[in-house]
Amino acid sequence: MKKRVLGRGDEMTVFRIDVCRKSGEVMLWMESPCGLKPVIGWQGLNGVRQFAEMLLEFYNCRKEEKDRITRVSDDILSQAGVDEKYFEDPAR
Repeated sequence: MKKRVLGRGDEMTVFRIDVCRKSGEVMLWMESPCGLKPVIGWQGLNGVRQFAEMLLEFYNCRKEEKDRITRVSDDILSQAGVDEKYFEDPAR
């Protein structure tokens, strides 16, 4: 049994992965106000690996898209002759 907490700010979601020793089945659970709810299950660890690779690919695509948007906006600001420091987050 492993737990992983994901969330932003005050919102937290707890996930739990269980493996049945007899059958090798793997189940991903999500904690809700009503208790643990099953999210998805696999016949074995290969299914978990495929799911993890899919999530990693999705994350990488989103990161590349965000980086591209940042590059384009920086290019537009530099072409307009605007100082980029004017737009920086003061909290950084």
